[in-house]
Amino acid sequence: MKHVLWLAGCFCLIGMLAVLPCFGQEKADEIIQGPNPWYDRIQISGLVEIEAGLFETDYEDNDVEDEKGNDVDLAKVELAVDAAITRYVDAHVLFLYEDDEITVDEGFITLSGPESFPAYLIAGRQYIPFGNFDSHFVTDPTPLTLGETNEGALVAGYRFGGEMIDISAGAFNSDVQEAGDDDTVNGFVAGISFNPFEGLRLGASYTSNLAASDALKEFIVDPENLESLVAAFGVYVTYEFSDRFKLIGEYITALDDFAQGEIYDISDPLARSPRTYNIEFGFKVLENLELAVRYAGADDGGAEFLPESEYGAVVNWGLFENTNLAVEYLHGEFEDDVKTTDTAVIQLAVEF
Repeated sequence: MKHVLWLAGCFCLIGMLAVLPCFGQEKADEIIQGPNPWYDRIQISGLVEIEAGLFETDYEDNDVEDEKGNDVDLAKVELAVDAAITRYVDAHVLFLYEDDEITVDEGFITLSGPESFPAYLIAGRQYIPFGNFDSHFVTDPTPLTLGETNEGALVAGYRFGGEMIDISAGAFNSDVQEAGDDDTVNGFVAGISFNPFEGLRLGASYTSNLAASDALKEFIVDPENLESLVAAFGVYVTYEFSDRFKLIGEYITALDDFAQGEIYDISDPLARSPRTYNIEFGFKVLENLELAVRYAGADDGGAEFLPESEYGAVVNWGLFENTNLAVEYLHGEFEDDVKTTDTAVIQLAVEF
């Protein structure tokens, strides 16, 4: 079945590549550079985040020493370069500084059709279209921790009714694989988002290889020798109303079990099927001042990976244009009461 899906995906992608250049022939060959110099076709944007934090971890085991700490540091820098190559071709590169490392976080080419045929193909390193991960908070929501996946991929999609419906599907290769598999494409992803009216967005997505997610793969005991790949499914809703309120809900679940000892700890006697949810509600007190609360949790999240329950609040204050000051508090409780965490973060972020 896997190979049939792969072949079908290849034929679809090849078909799009062959057909896209044929649309709008009167201008399809028009290269944007025309009278515009190259620097008018390139856009540079970025993000700088500075964070100060306090954290405390209390362990249930009296033989394990509790932890406390604080820090002030440069948390993240993003620099994005977007280039309009032709009318239907764009290139995107995103450089990321995080955890004292500089990486090319994204690098892909987008081929898109005209308004009469709004199809698109994205090829390169990208975040696959699994999950939505919207949040008011500084700290990532638990569905993002479980599901966000950055890989080299081919993703094709089509938009209906402008931006009302967006359907996408693709393939990617991860170094987390079944025992005996060669280094070949082993992941498939599909998603759909629906905007029935302004302010409301619904969506669902599927991945055939949850273990490929950026955070979960760090907890895989033997990434190249899984008994079988575990698929996952996610749903989300985002609803903004009355120009003041925003509700966010998301749920992601594995569709099968990881075998005993495959994740978290080789001595773990349990088969694991991670699932998590996040619910947030935001309220604009003023035009530039927002208060939001979060309630989240997980099953089979392990003693270190995902909290069994998490709750907290954040205040976002738009000090100036593209400048935000966030103050956040979160409390987390982990599986089997192994530990509880309390964190407070102040973040100053500037976008340009």
